[in-house]
Amino acid sequence: MPWARFSDTSAHHPAVLAPMAFEGWQPPQWTQADVVNLLAGIFQRCAVQSAGYLTDYVITPGVLASTAGDNWRHWVVLMQRAGYLTPVELDGGGEAWRLVDDPTNLVHIRLKDELEWERQRKRDNGNANLTVAVRLRDGDECRYCGVIVVWGDQKGGRGATYDHRNPGQAAGGPDDLRVCCHSCNARRSNHADADTWCPPRPSPATPYYGTKTAAFLRDHGHKVRRSRTRPGTQPDNDTSTTRRPRTQRDTATTTASDPAPGRTTPAATSHPAEPRDARTAQTSTIERTNSRDSAAGGTTPHQQQHQDQQGLANPANHRSPESGSPGRDGAGRAPMPSPPTTAPGRTKRSRRGRTR
Repeated sequence: MPWARFSDTSAHHPAVLAPMAFEGWQPPQWTQADVVNLLAGIFQRCAVQSAGYLTDYVITPGVLASTAGDNWRHWVVLMQRAGYLTPVELDGGGEAWRLVDDPTNLVHIRLKDELEWERQRKRDNGNANLTVAVRLRDGDECRYCGVIVVWGDQKGGRGATYDHRNPGQAAGGPDDLRVCCHSCNARRSNHADADTWCPPRPSPATPYYGTKTAAFLRDHGHKVRRSRTRPGTQPDNDTSTTRRPRTQRDTATTTASDPAPGRTTPAATSHPAEPRDARTAQTSTIERTNSRDSAAGGTTPHQQQHQDQQGLANPANHRSPESGSPGRDGAGRAPMPSPPTTAPGRTKRSRRGRTR
């Protein structure tokens, strides 16, 4: 869009302060500061008029008459003397003036060619006949620095855009456009020698398609999948660095280090372990003793303990022998104990320290 931008230092520009040194031309009731402000106001209105109508800093007598009033020629002489205006001739003949062109310190007005080129770029960037083929070829990589661009980002340096290979000219086909980031596009600008210090890269053999680009291409009839890995990284199916499962590792070390089933390692016991020779000798002595008792027809201590446990587990053994009705005192319950009897001559309760 057209606009006029005034610099932060425009209030102290030499052309603005020049009327302070003029003498003998201002009305008696005016001060020099009043004239400075009047000429600065006329210049500002003329600059806005030129920007809005794309006249490229050129203004006509009608513009000056509408802004400076009936005595506009008197003020035009002073503005030329200060440096605001320079007389020029129009192509078809006629009187005109050009505003001072100092975009850094005074005012910057967008030119007509600049605005027309911006509108042409927007038309090319919105032409699906061009952009579909470009994004299908380049993917989401900047063709100059290789960074992954972000579509829809209008402010960041990685924002995606299209670079015209011939600045100032409309794109004739997909070969005239390339995917580019904002940083590279702004750095290259319209420089004719941009390819010498910012050369383009060849188109990628395997383009990287982000989520937005994959959806954009699918909407225009190209079935592509979103890329899983970024350029320069290993793919997900690379097994060179994949860790083997535990079942595929070397089992020799694991078998040797694992304890046998049912055996507790010394580290898991809370009491100090006995020497291996002492445990072996004790086990051998018990086995020999049990063997002798069995041969003599007796019962070994281990056998007696096993029989006692079987007897306690039988509910019939818990019945009271004094019961006359079988089946009522059983059910696995022990008989109730008889109440204690008191000794003759003594009461159930007696006072402490007194006897009867």
